[in-house]
Amino acid sequence: MPSTPIQPLEILALEPWLGGSHGAFLHAWSQLSCHEVQVLGLADRHWKWRMQAGAWELARELRCREAPDLLFVSDYVDLPRLLGFLPASWSDVPSVLYMHENQLTYPLRDNPSESSRDNSYGFTNILSCIRADAVVFNSEFHLDDFSQAAEQLLGRLPRPNPSSELRQRLKAATVISPGVNLADIAPGPGGRSGAPLRLLFSHRWQYDKDPLTFLETARRLASRGREFQLVLLGERFAQLPEGVEDALAALEPHIAHQGFLPSRADYAELLGSCDLAVSTAQHEFFGISTVEAMGAGVTPLLPDRLSYPEVIGVEPGDPVLYKDTDELLARLEIHAESPAPLRDSASRTAMRHQASRWSVEFTAESLDSLCVEVTSHTPIKTP
Repeated sequence: MPSTPIQPLEILALEPWLGGSHGAFLHAWSQLSCHEVQVLGLADRHWKWRMQAGAWELARELRCREAPDLLFVSDYVDLPRLLGFLPASWSDVPSVLYMHENQLTYPLRDNPSESSRDNSYGFTNILSCIRADAVVFNSEFHLDDFSQAAEQLLGRLPRPNPSSELRQRLKAATVISPGVNLADIAPGPGGRSGAPLRLLFSHRWQYDKDPLTFLETARRLASRGREFQLVLLGERFAQLPEGVEDALAALEPHIAHQGFLPSRADYAELLGSCDLAVSTAQHEFFGISTVEAMGAGVTPLLPDRLSYPEVIGVEPGDPVLYKDTDELLARLEIHAESPAPLRDSASRTAMRHQASRWSVEFTAESLDSLCVEVTSHTPIKTP
């Protein structure tokens, strides 16, 4: 017998940090979903205030609206607080929590000691996990990382505390990648034949992505007489991490491009002109910019930790992973001596194929199916 068509759901996606990868994620899903996904969000600024007051501010916009079939919220939403501000008619609306990051393991900037961490934001993540009907993480690494940190925090807190409830919720958690839009990124040729190695750094220029370590390693490479060019992309902010400006000045003869490119077409073209995409990140729960680079045929060179082995699909010891900065430098020297293999068309096509498993289309299908599953115990409204 033919299957019954799925009744489209009315899904309301709430995002207090509607910018960057969070915004792109929801935009792609709303465009590709078989459901009606409406996005309501706030500007991506003042992150602590967004976590503290975002639920109240969003609830103000919703008080006079009819409840949807499902609420989809990010980790920036204090879900219990949100539902407390909403009308009683919303209390039975099923909810899905998507964890882009968490505030228990996000690296600290000013004081790296864990004793200085304000765990109230991480506890907000914990309570939202418990209240949600389904919890989704963007990688297995993130799920494991959060689970361990939450268990450690709750182990230090007075009893009773929600450790058993959280354990049950995380045991049932799902992993769905944020997806990467590769439709407008084509495999490029890499550097020109005979030209120096072209190194790509396409991450945010903030402390958690550790651009200074990348630049200092590039300076060490230059001091050994190696030829290379730098393509420095990624969003920059008014205040760069300490030491970055001096390092950039010292590397100026090697810089082929630096600065954020608002044009997606220009960004994709520049990605395709690079040979090697390097990360020195101290924090990464997925790695969208790395997957985008691979989609353009670029070979990655990444730390052997965080989400990278999972996302790249390799085991520790693979040559695209390095253990420390000395090994990073050694790999860069090898590639600088002979960049031609990185420009081989078959190799670049293989990189593209590897990246394609994280497509936004697959993510949309997975999210759509999850939302149907979550709402299966509740009646679906008729249009």
